[in-house]
Amino acid sequence: MKLSEIDLSLVKEYLRQDGDEDDRLIIAIIEASKSYICNYTGQSIDQLEGYEDVTIAVLVLIAEFYDNRTINVNDRLNLRMNTMLEGLLGRHSVNLL
Repeated sequence: MKLSEIDLSLVKEYLRQDGDEDDRLIIAIIEASKSYICNYTGQSIDQLEGYEDVTIAVLVLIAEFYDNRTINVNDRLNLRMNTMLEGLLGRHSVNLL
């Protein structure tokens, strides 16, 4: 699956959301998650398009933002989630100092 295939319908299925009351929020979260990943890796959406693991990272991040609205680094689950995202995205980062 490619980043360009992530749309409202796919994300609602991933989040198991049936109604449309959160559609605007979900769309905003999709864009914020893609932006976060581009900023984290230092690559554009086009450059990341071919990496399926980045697509999974976007979906994980979307679910995290939707379910929790914030990332709490003191929570063990969220810390593991952050570590997983770091691992997935770190492999594609070009802006390491």
